Amino acid sequence: MEKKKIFWKVPLFCIAAGVIAFNAVVFFIGQFTIIPLPDGTITSDNTRVLIMYGAIFIVTLIVGGKVFFRNMTRKEIFFSASIIVVIGLIMDLTQWAFNITTGPGAVFFMYAYQIFEWSSIVPQLLYLVNENLRVASFIGSLTPYLFILFGKKEQV
Repeated sequence: MEKKKIFWKVPLFCIAAGVIAFNAVVFFIGQFTIIPLPDGTITSDNTRVLIMYGAIFIVTLIVGGKVFFRNMTRKEIFFSASIIVVIGLIMDLTQWAFNITTGPGAVFFMYAYQIFEWSSIVPQLLYLVNENLRVASFIGSLTPYLFILFGKKEQV
C-alpha cells in the first residue's frame, strides 16, 4: 500500500468509529441507561453509561488494532495516529483559548467532537478522578496512540 494512504488509516478509522459510536450511544442510552425515579422523573444510570462507553472503547481498540492496523508497523501507526491527535489538540486549544462553552461555537464543537466519541470513556474516567476538564480532555485526545500497541515491530 502506498505510504500516503497508510498515514490516513488511523484518522479515517477514528472518524468512522466516532460517528458509529455516537449513534450507538444515542440508541443505547435510551434503551439501557434511562431509569425512572420514584417521583416520576427520569435520569440515566451513570454506572451503565460508563460500562457502555467502556465497551465501545474496548471493541473499537480491538477492531482497529486487530483488523484495520494489523499490517502496519508501530512507527506507521504512530505517525498516522498523530494526525488525529493533532486535530483533537487543536480543537481542545481553540475551545479553551476562546472559552467557547455556549452558543453556536459550542454546538459546532459538540458535533466536531463526535469523531472522538469512541474514546470518550478516557476523559470521563479522568474527570471523575481529578475534576480537571482540561487535563482529562488533553489526555483523551492522545488515545489514538493506543493503537500503537497492536502494530508490528520494525523489521531490521
